[in-house]
Amino acid sequence: MSSARSSIAGSPVPRGRRPTAPSGTGPPRPSSRWGRSWKPGATLLAAPAWADDTAAAQTTDPVGVAPAMTQGLDKTAREGTPAEAARAHIEAHEDTYKVPASDLKTVRTTKDGKQSSVRFQQKHDGVPVFGAEYAVQTQAADGGQQVTSATGTLYTDLTVSTTPKLSEATAKQRMFTLGRGLSGVLGAKTEAHGLSVLPDAQGGRLAWHFTVTGGKANGSPVRQEVYVDARVGGIALSYNNIDAADASPAQGTGVRVDGTEAKLDVNKEPDGSYTLVDSTRAMYPQTGGQIRTYDANRKEYTAVAGGPVTDDIRLGTSASDRFDGANTSSGAVDAHLNAAKVYEYYKNQIGRDGVDGKGGTIYSVVNVAANGKDYANAFWDGSKIVYGHMDGVPLSVGLDVVGHEMTHGVTEHSAGLVYLNQSGALNEAISDYFGNAMETADKGVAMSDPTSGLVGEYLCNGTKPLEECALRDLNDGRNAQKDYEPITLDIDNGGVHYNSTIVGGALWDMRKNIDSKLADRIVYRSAQNYLTPLSGFTDMRTAVVLAARSLNVSKADLAVITKAFDDHGIETDWEKKGGTHDGTTIGADVLPAYEVYSGVDEQAAQINGDVYAISHGDAIAWDQGSAAFGITVGRFGKQPKHELAQKDAYLLDPSLDDDRIVFTRITADGIGIYRAGDKGQGAIKKLVDRPDADETEPVTENGALAYISTTADGEQDVMLRKADGTTVDLTPEAGTKAGHLAMKNGQIAWAGGDGTYVYVHDIATGTTQTKRIAGFLFDYVSDIQLTSDRVFWRETSGFLIPGSKFMSAPLDDLSKAAKLRYPSSVYAAQFSVNDEYFAYSTYDLWGALGAWNGPTKVKVARTADVLAGLDNYSRVSCSSGSQLAPSLGDGQRVAWLDTTAAATDVVTRGTFAGTCE
Repeated sequence: MSSARSSIAGSPVPRGRRPTAPSGTGPPRPSSRWGRSWKPGATLLAAPAWADDTAAAQTTDPVGVAPAMTQGLDKTAREGTPAEAARAHIEAHEDTYKVPASDLKTVRTTKDGKQSSVRFQQKHDGVPVFGAEYAVQTQAADGGQQVTSATGTLYTDLTVSTTPKLSEATAKQRMFTLGRGLSGVLGAKTEAHGLSVLPDAQGGRLAWHFTVTGGKANGSPVRQEVYVDARVGGIALSYNNIDAADASPAQGTGVRVDGTEAKLDVNKEPDGSYTLVDSTRAMYPQTGGQIRTYDANRKEYTAVAGGPVTDDIRLGTSASDRFDGANTSSGAVDAHLNAAKVYEYYKNQIGRDGVDGKGGTIYSVVNVAANGKDYANAFWDGSKIVYGHMDGVPLSVGLDVVGHEMTHGVTEHSAGLVYLNQSGALNEAISDYFGNAMETADKGVAMSDPTSGLVGEYLCNGTKPLEECALRDLNDGRNAQKDYEPITLDIDNGGVHYNSTIVGGALWDMRKNIDSKLADRIVYRSAQNYLTPLSGFTDMRTAVVLAARSLNVSKADLAVITKAFDDHGIETDWEKKGGTHDGTTIGADVLPAYEVYSGVDEQAAQINGDVYAISHGDAIAWDQGSAAFGITVGRFGKQPKHELAQKDAYLLDPSLDDDRIVFTRITADGIGIYRAGDKGQGAIKKLVDRPDADETEPVTENGALAYISTTADGEQDVMLRKADGTTVDLTPEAGTKAGHLAMKNGQIAWAGGDGTYVYVHDIATGTTQTKRIAGFLFDYVSDIQLTSDRVFWRETSGFLIPGSKFMSAPLDDLSKAAKLRYPSSVYAAQFSVNDEYFAYSTYDLWGALGAWNGPTKVKVARTADVLAGLDNYSRVSCSSGSQLAPSLGDGQRVAWLDTTAAATDVVTRGTFAGTCE
């Protein structure tokens, strides 16, 4: 569910043409993006995989990959177990798979009658490879096992050394110094997983893998997976992976939130009390597995998320066998009943024994809070489901919600779909599908009923019509080629909720038009046997067709299945078939560096005259055989471009003046500020790179340089290196925390203190002004920009309902700061301002939670009119997709991130579009 609603609704925090693989951020190029653009294999089939029984998928991906799907390669029955037969098959066809069988570790084998699926994890010199799993399907035949198909992702050209240059401890420190948003995680806990290999076009990148759990002040749960390059020291990949005593069995009565009563399977404790522990399920005699429901009693969700249930969280308890009162209002009764229903559904309809498939105990924790108030969220955190309240109603009242969250656990233990972009949207779609399948069966709702596809429609407890209460609708008819939104990684993990109903709708249409129990078996088998961590929408179609064929469905049913995917636009190369924009692309298919790194300017490009610089982690540099994060420097309307990149270094966060470009350089040895010529030409030279500090956020003007210097004790000072080479600490006081630097016309501005102060320093006079922002405890300054006579800043609220507002003050008197009337309070806006124009992009709150009202657009108005309080904004572009992160140059020159079709490009125009009617 998610922030103001639930993680089933999205998280305000991780497409398309699958393959141009990134080189450095490793596999998934978040946002630009793997699920979206980086999904090796099947999309490059000459014909759809489901149309060719003897084909091996071919690829021209710059990252070497094995076929994403093969069929009919092996007609012989091999001796031994399914795992032995699968391994022998790969060894016999190494010319096809191009990966030695010795590099594949057997993860598990699942069986269903005569059919089995063997899942392998690829390793490189003993180090696991991110997302690299292959599932080999076999069928018993002639006393042995015949391999029928294989699906997944394997990397064939890995050459990276597995010896790190950076220690795990240093990598952990870098993670919190550089990681976007990590410093703001409340109750942060860090788990280290050792080394991983992130595939790329240069033979792979070695990375230390960490998981950071906790929460944000606005109620968003955090389970951040962070990969720190073990040979460079920069963050290669980061995304939020939140998807949510002796006793005797007894039977009690529970009162649900809606007032109805139901029988409860509970335990009677030795002291005569009763607890919400169900030991009656089929798993208990075999494994001791139970259904256990705990009441956090308003404990902060940040203290609950991640890891096992701690001793200070008590089981739901009653003095008698009747559970009402606090057990009702907390949601414990509903959570306990619904968890049992989900278990029985998977056991009886699917044949799966619990979330982990091994009869493991199912843990639920209800009644968590956020800052002492209702926590409007529910989520699977990797080991348990955590529930809060929404408008006073426990999230556990919805069987579809409980089924949704528990299915995230099932997916984690089966397909392991990475929670980003297309693979993350698949993860959400599968959870929506099974949650709704359980609820429609439980309530007797016909599949033909228009409400059958509603998700979370009972969370309002009868106070609203179902259609108004619902979070999503699997019957919304959305089409991949028209409606897929390649959203940036910092919004809903790249659109995992927003895009989920596209593929979820295809699955639901299939269920409406064939036997529902057969449909459920097909979808489950797809995830269990065919999908792998980086699967996308096209892979889902392939997996469903293969699973259906393995169940010997009729030709009529197979036609229904293919039509369902056709109707939702999911076909080979669907990512290339939709959307238009009206600008010139200067950076194709990018991952903006600001999505991963804290402190990096949230603009599509830096512009100085006719020169632009794009900070990215994508194929622009990777296709040149260079580093993971690099900088593209060019001139509008002219070629060639310069690619600033170095081996074993990340270059990002550029700033331009008439003589040079300066940027942050990250290596295993340290983080410093370097420079090149004003158009990116010439050698890369050091400006400042001290061994006892990390230097970031450079800004330059007329030969002067300002930057943030971070020391080992966490102090962040603003340093000014003047044009004559002398360096001054502008924040000499102890304990400084500074960020969001800006420099223009001899003025330097930054956010400081606890993030609630704006500072402006005049270089000529050496004087500094200070202004503390008004607002709630959790408000903070999140961006600052300068014009010739004013300072503008964005204030963001981190309290429960997040939002932003824009402020401005004259440079000669910060006490005259005032809020801009238009735009009024908005959600997570980005902006750019100069003396002539003010441009911004935003999306509404529910858009950030995965229920967008449509693509966001960049709007622009004259700066003088904005300051006068006039609402006369017009459009920068008439693009059909979303526009984000505007950057203004001279006159009407503007650049922005354009998510038209299934790609994120940096696009520019020399004039504004104005009206798009």
